[in-house]
Amino acid sequence: MANKLKKFNLEMREKSFSLLMLKRKDICEWNSQFGYYLAGLFEGDGYITINNKNKLIFAITFNIKDKPLAQIILNIIGKGHISKRKSNNVELRFTTKASLCKIISLMNGKLRTPKIHQFYLLIDWMNKNHFQDNIKNKIIKLPLDTSSLMNNHWLAGFIDADGCFYIRCSLKQIICKFSLEQRMIYPKTLEKYEYIFNKICLAFNVKLAIRNRLNYKNSYYIIKIENQNTIKLLITYLDNYSLFSSKYLDYLDWKKAFSIIINKTHFTEEGRKNILLFKNNMNNKRVYFDWTHLKKFFN
Repeated sequence: MANKLKKFNLEMREKSFSLLMLKRKDICEWNSQFGYYLAGLFEGDGYITINNKNKLIFAITFNIKDKPLAQIILNIIGKGHISKRKSNNVELRFTTKASLCKIISLMNGKLRTPKIHQFYLLIDWMNKNHFQDNIKNKIIKLPLDTSSLMNNHWLAGFIDADGCFYIRCSLKQIICKFSLEQRMIYPKTLEKYEYIFNKICLAFNVKLAIRNRLNYKNSYYIIKIENQNTIKLLITYLDNYSLFSSKYLDYLDWKKAFSIIINKTHFTEEGRKNILLFKNNMNNKRVYFDWTHLKKFFN
């Protein structure tokens, strides 16, 4: 009896240890994917600044309708605040040592654009102001991430910041389109965003376009996805690596419209009616927001 009990206890300890290892693995994966998403979001609509009082601010700008997403990121990272701006936007800001350290640990090694310059300034500032006398704790700057775009949430975060889903509907043509747009030049270092945009184009087998302005620094790179095969690639990616802003809701309507087009019923009376319904509920025309999808925010 004693041997059976001893064997049972041993099996239970081994089982508990295995579950603990799986839990730790899940936590590591959660942190990693959240870090990729946060990096993409920051590189699309974020900034870092140091004021004249040597106070560093890490901020990400959201459309006011995406305040629930800003709030859930605030809850995860910790002490910070959401500020209303004069425009139709809000800013999620972090300034404390603990929050900034957490942001660095999440994003370090996951950035892909010239905005890594600002991220390095953050690390330099942290090392100078908080770890100057503690060499062991100094933060090491990791290089740009060059891994596959299709295997993590970085692109999803970047799309949540700078992407747009829309539907073109006329008597002769009904088509789903997606565009991703960002300025060509990062003004702090005058580096181009060409490398990352070419990499995105390569992933979806599309060509890079440019929207020129009189001031070259204000010209934009544009990626357009409208071919059915490339749309299928985008859907495959986004079904694996979800969006979390209100663009997720636009994506769902856009994907339903695309399904009607694929089934070749978009020129029927019912098909056209449904597609117009989806079109008129997207982007600035959306008045109802279901945030149920935030329940799965990196859970």
